[in-house]
Amino acid sequence: MNSSEKFFLDPCPVSELPQELRISGERPVLYLLRRDLEHLYLKESKFGPDEEDQHKAPYLAAMGILTGFDLMAKFYNNAGESGEIFKRFIVEVCGLPIEEAGFVWKFRNALHHSYSLDLRLSENVVFTTEVNGNSWHTVNNAVHYVNLWGLKRFFITEINRFKAKLAADQALRIRFEERYRQSGCIFVLKQEKHPA
Repeated sequence: MNSSEKFFLDPCPVSELPQELRISGERPVLYLLRRDLEHLYLKESKFGPDEEDQHKAPYLAAMGILTGFDLMAKFYNNAGESGEIFKRFIVEVCGLPIEEAGFVWKFRNALHHSYSLDLRLSENVVFTTEVNGNSWHTVNNAVHYVNLWGLKRFFITEINRFKAKLAADQALRIRFEERYRQSGCIFVLKQEKHPA
């Protein structure tokens, strides 16, 4: 199994991981993030809660999704400052205009650093979990609406787009392989008993 196959593994229980990963304890970081996000925003295939299955932590889910974009950006091209790396990925891989990439970066920073929707601008932001089929980000009367379900759909779509781009670009694969060796996985060892 090569590193990109490991990195893009779909979320699943540890018991369903490929045998080499179960035995070695290797856990690709994007797999871990996606697996943990399913505890916050339901299975990746679900785009709205129902009576039996509710999202548990939409704020943390949004933070996790934005962390996923950050992670993929660093595997795409790690040259430059954090904001530059992040926005480059959003523009070059996700295909958003630079202005929209700037908004994603500001939204990410607001959640991760000030733990709020304060973008330190005159922009008003409303975070919603309404199931409406809208885009992840819309603007109406100078108010920015960010929808969790749209953000989730955008994230999953861009995981697949990055995977396809990686498969088609040998130079990108070489950079990716190097980055994966440096920080693409962690190792989890089974602990037999509680430490004393």
